[in-house]
Amino acid sequence: MGLKLIVLYVALGFTTLDTEHLKTNLPVSLHLGTVIADNEEVFLGRFGGATITENGDILYSDKDQKMIHLFDQEGNYLTGFGRQGRGPGEFEVPSAIKTDAEGFIYIIDNRNARISVWSPDYKYFTDIKVMPGWNSHFKKNAQVLYLFNKPFRRMPNGNDTIIISKINRDDRYLEQLFLYEIVDWFDEERPFSTFSNWDITNDEVIIASGLIDQYQLRRILVNGKIESVFGVNRKPINYTEKEMEFRVETANNINPEAARIIAQGRRYKHIYSNIEICSQNWLWVHRNKEFGARDEIDIYSLDGEYKTMVTIPPSDNELQMLGIYGEKVLFHVTTPIGEERLHVYRIEYSDE
Repeated sequence: MGLKLIVLYVALGFTTLDTEHLKTNLPVSLHLGTVIADNEEVFLGRFGGATITENGDILYSDKDQKMIHLFDQEGNYLTGFGRQGRGPGEFEVPSAIKTDAEGFIYIIDNRNARISVWSPDYKYFTDIKVMPGWNSHFKKNAQVLYLFNKPFRRMPNGNDTIIISKINRDDRYLEQLFLYEIVDWFDEERPFSTFSNWDITNDEVIIASGLIDQYQLRRILVNGKIESVFGVNRKPINYTEKEMEFRVETANNINPEAARIIAQGRRYKHIYSNIEICSQNWLWVHRNKEFGARDEIDIYSLDGEYKTMVTIPPSDNELQMLGIYGEKVLFHVTTPIGEERLHVYRIEYSDE
């Protein structure tokens, strides 16, 4: 069967893919469905994380209001849960959020050094202690929910570590699966970095990007061995002056020192926005884009065979793929003036 033209439909029009990238016949299309944005019922504060539950509800973790907002699958605001504090069911900085295979909800709160666990009907359930760290977030395969964390606390030898742990809800503890010790921060060949994008297969092979996302993707075994390397090296994309001004202004509202570091630091973006494995056992790799360009998602087999690409039409918005939930893809959207939104796209796979 020959290559087919894949069309990505959205509310305002359509765009076609670069056929030069297509290597196999894998018909995929994305259709914009739900949009979550500020309205008369709710104001979305600083984004911490978002997820889609088993019944299709959409959860938004709000760092400013110290709570979780709940929307139905059409985008209607339903309610919120949690409040500021250090007691059970309370948050200081709610951030990453995910559900497990049974529908329980997990929210990271580094300032309270814990994961807050809620039942599928949005009732507080328990807490699981964690070491506070950088870029703490969740991933899951068909059965297990995992926590990624780079602890603030270093090892006795002074080295930093990156730890991936299995979450045991009933016994309220974390079982270490993978530990990567960072011996040399300047080693460009190291397989893992604090801001590596990654996901994990059902047989617990880690697929991740490398240092600053600039290098090829790697299949990493839990013993740290790199099993294979695939993909292509890509050039970094620089922030525009307008984007840099926005980054500095946003950071300055929170921490002037952080704004100074951003202003004097790197001016290029990480190559990738996220890596996710879909229900078809294909790897979706969302790449960052130039300002005003279209978003591009490369699709690979789990063995690294390039399949195809899907795109989202050009815009000034910045999109980050947050997760794939069955036949839905959730994106965090930031507008040029800093408004936070969520977009939900419906995936269609076709055999035709």
